[in-house]
Amino acid sequence: MKEERYRLAVDVGGTFTDLVILNENTGRIQTLKVSSTPREPSEAVLNGVRRARDELGLELARVSQFTHATTVCSNVVLQGAGARTGLLVTEGFRDLLEIQRHKRYRLFEQSYQKIPPLVPRRLSFGIPERIDASGAVIKPLDEAALAQALQALAAEGIQALGICFLFSFRNASHEKRAGEIAKDILPKCFITLSSDIYPQYREYERTSTTVVNAYLGPRVSTYLERMSNALVEAGVGVALHMMQSNGGIISWTEATQMPCRIVESGPAAGVIAAAHFGKLAGRTNLISFDMGGTTAKAGLIENGEVRQSSGQELGAGINISRILQGGGYYVGAATIDLAEVGAGGGSIAWLDTGGVLKVGPQSAGADPGPIAYGLGGKRVTVTDANLLLGRIPEEYFLGGEMRLDLEKARSIVQERLAQPLKITVEEACAAVVEVANASMLKMLRIVTVEKGCDPGDFSLVAFGGSGPVHGIELAGDLGIREVIVPPAPGLLSAQGLLVADIRYDFRQTHVEPVIGGDIEAIERLLRALETRGMQALQRYGLADDTIEFLRSADMRYRRQAYEINVRLPDGTLNSSHQPALAETFHQVHERLYGRRDEAGRVEFVTLVVTAVGNTRRLEYQPLPPGDGSVKHALKSSRRVFFRDAGIIECSCYDRALLRAGDNLPGPALMEAADSTTLVPPGWTVRCDAMGNLMITRERQTP
Repeated sequence: MKEERYRLAVDVGGTFTDLVILNENTGRIQTLKVSSTPREPSEAVLNGVRRARDELGLELARVSQFTHATTVCSNVVLQGAGARTGLLVTEGFRDLLEIQRHKRYRLFEQSYQKIPPLVPRRLSFGIPERIDASGAVIKPLDEAALAQALQALAAEGIQALGICFLFSFRNASHEKRAGEIAKDILPKCFITLSSDIYPQYREYERTSTTVVNAYLGPRVSTYLERMSNALVEAGVGVALHMMQSNGGIISWTEATQMPCRIVESGPAAGVIAAAHFGKLAGRTNLISFDMGGTTAKAGLIENGEVRQSSGQELGAGINISRILQGGGYYVGAATIDLAEVGAGGGSIAWLDTGGVLKVGPQSAGADPGPIAYGLGGKRVTVTDANLLLGRIPEEYFLGGEMRLDLEKARSIVQERLAQPLKITVEEACAAVVEVANASMLKMLRIVTVEKGCDPGDFSLVAFGGSGPVHGIELAGDLGIREVIVPPAPGLLSAQGLLVADIRYDFRQTHVEPVIGGDIEAIERLLRALETRGMQALQRYGLADDTIEFLRSADMRYRRQAYEINVRLPDGTLNSSHQPALAETFHQVHERLYGRRDEAGRVEFVTLVVTAVGNTRRLEYQPLPPGDGSVKHALKSSRRVFFRDAGIIECSCYDRALLRAGDNLPGPALMEAADSTTLVPPGWTVRCDAMGNLMITRERQTP
């Protein structure tokens, strides 16, 4: 008999930590939820592993893959809890981090201030040296001045150092020499070279990425090393792997050297899982909608491909909930293109000084959590509102493991919201839900309408603890006719860790005209990047036939200040490809911005190669066929609030008892231990063979 092997995935969220265990031999999936431990996230991971061992009988020595997604990196930056970091730049560029970019997040705020740099000015030193745009040395590196600066930083007790010299992406010799000298003078310091982490043009973005990586390095290295050692002591016999922001996985040792690559690891896993389950359902155009305890996130999957971004602003940018904080720290690492808003189940509802109802971005998190949890929470949350409206069944919350205190929640809603607004408790709760939905609707439009896509051409994949409660109403507002709720939606991000491939992104700036340019030089650079990708993947012992390379390029019209990423054809590039490449760029530009410039010169700016090591695909146990009836799954009925119908009687079903082919009409509540699916009137549910709930809207007569 073949020895059973397991894949284990752990996703740390703001409120709960999710574990998913897959039996590779049988395809059976087991899930577990434990409370997160914000002060020390690794404790929740270890608690979950111990419970899986003790309660589910998991033999840790038989775990063949352990993948982890964490919010540690983003939390370190947002909380200002990183290492004491120094910076070395080319002389004359000491103020790069203070100057940043001329972008204002509050146009009419006279007291507006940019976000403070992670490196204070006194810890930033300009070093005499100069390399020009072609890579030629104009001024040699002044090693005496460099040593003097490093001695000054040593006296300041720095723990991390970023080195970012001008045009090092053309010629890294000065940076590498400075790194060698820094290791001698600061042997215990975490050192990051911009030429290693982000070999691209644009000096501020390169410097910011280098500094963020250095700032994270010591804290993240300590966290991952401690986590790895604790798992070994617990009996896990396989190396820890981490989810990256780009949706791929890497070893924990590599993540310690490049922590900027894992700042969005949890949200990325959710989009990968949405793409996976959408494909199983035969859908390739998908909107990923993940509503957890602290935030809601959305991403786009078009023609089966997850939309990527070349970088992000950590703490700002399209993150609507933080857009008023004066910007963010740019991180130039390949990232799944996400929009995010502070509207999760734990988001706090409050009245501003004018008596206007607001929701988020503050969250009750896991400690103390919503009022109804009975853990000391005293501020109304979205989850409290949903519970009081009957949209989440109190008797089956977390599978019945958690007892709730709805009377206390009702009392505080009455005191904090209903009484000041002179409305009933139910009306106050309905208003909380509506305000949260309005924020999330804006977020969903950012990833679709503002990117030139019609939401009606996509299916919405709703997941997270609260996603299936809000997702179908939001889909109706966007004109989406189909919503997919995968199996165990409350733990879907953790499931994404099980299906992610090993993935590396390599980028190199090289400005070259598309028409009339040296296409052979472009091909040589792409092949050099592929060689680096092959070397990275071969460290995992992957067979050559499991490795593939995806080519693309950031392109622009000459003198534009922004680029658009365009996929390049497979195979060797030659002059015959040049007209088609230019036309592809024209089409993408027109879709995004409504115009094309036929006379404009199209340029390559940055070449990109994504090296993918395909992991073994999962095999799931299909559900047994049903007879179409759902009487076997019917539990009870209850009064539930629906936005367009008010409070009405609603049938409640046990999702775990559904079979392939079962159909039922809304209104309905589909109850599960990890999440409840709210199906409004006018929508119909069908359970497919994989356990996906395929929820479709009845066509309206004009």
